[in-house]
Amino acid sequence: MNKNSQFKADYIEFMGKMIANGYAEKVPDGVTAEGGWYIPHHGVYYPRKPNKIRVVFDCAAKCDGTSLNDVLLPGPNLMNDLKGILMRFREFPVAFSSDIECMFYRVKVPECQQDLLRFVWLP
Repeated sequence: MNKNSQFKADYIEFMGKMIANGYAEKVPDGVTAEGGWYIPHHGVYYPRKPNKIRVVFDCAAKCDGTSLNDVLLPGPNLMNDLKGILMRFREFPVAFSSDIECMFYRVKVPECQQDLLRFVWLP
């Protein structure tokens, strides 16, 4: 990060917002690393939004041959079929869509499972 001051500033700002908005919290004093899982993360810029960083948490990264994704239950496929989407758009005279800002950070994780979603951040 020290090689690119803009990248560093954007990364620090992003992480600061995550903590300020309550999407992440500091691990309380006295909690040990034992039993926790630390998710690696890195920042990326998209060509369409070159001034906006997105921090990606890599739950597929392996440690000792296991990743967080390997031990999670997959759950149902919630993706809509494109054919169905197009048919529903023709059903009414007006159609709209939306984008929920920070949707994946707003998912409430039970307290007993929060130790599995730690990441290291030293501002």
